Amino acid sequence: MAHKIEKALYGPSIVEVICGAILGLIAGVLAACVYLVFKPVPTVRELPKEQPRGMIYYLPGSESKARGTAWQTKQKQFLSGTTVQVVEDELNSWLTSSIKLDAPPAAPKAKGNAPAPAPAAGSATSNQIFIPTKPNFKIANDKLQIGMNCTLNWYGVMTDVTLQSTGTFTKDGGHFVYTPDTLYLGSCPLHLLPGVSPLLISHLFSKGKLPDEFRDAWYKLNDVVVSGTSLKLVAAQ
Repeated sequence: MAHKIEKALYGPSIVEVICGAILGLIAGVLAACVYLVFKPVPTVRELPKEQPRGMIYYLPGSESKARGTAWQTKQKQFLSGTTVQVVEDELNSWLTSSIKLDAPPAAPKAKGNAPAPAPAAGSATSNQIFIPTKPNFKIANDKLQIGMNCTLNWYGVMTDVTLQSTGTFTKDGGHFVYTPDTLYLGSCPLHLLPGVSPLLISHLFSKGKLPDEFRDAWYKLNDVVVSGTSLKLVAAQ
């Protein structure tokens, strides 16, 4: 009773004010993240001359079959332990032919004009938060961009969002791994949230199945260099 009277007379304590401010800040950050995730990201071939402030665009890498025909020859050289240098067209052609995504079954389809039913509880689809499609590589300005469309599944509510990341390669655990500098889910800059980028990238990479021979050759690399518009895989001497 005395505490209630004291609170009515003097207002909330310093601790209560600080806790309220922290909770309000967290709620604001979460609300902003949700808004930015679902904010549409236009797919363009080149950036507009005048860009609205805060607008995020997705520029996919080239997938020209004519410029990507050398990937099979370079893959043989890479697997034999020879240093190779590839461009984004070759990477995307190789990706299409070599990697199989470990994607869950498709969500149930709607009948007529009825909305699509939510995935059944416990199904492979219902247990996946991010359902990826085929990634796309773009190499520019000494950075490798990995982009893809993916389905965001939040308790059965499914929506398509764009995920894109730029980064380079660093050595971790004796082999090279992709290290993102930026990571956007929709328009939300996840790289500003500590620890989120590596976890999400690792989760998405686990969905693709690399051939064992490719993985073995990758682990033997002496260096991985992103330079200009090409990726150089330096074999061990």
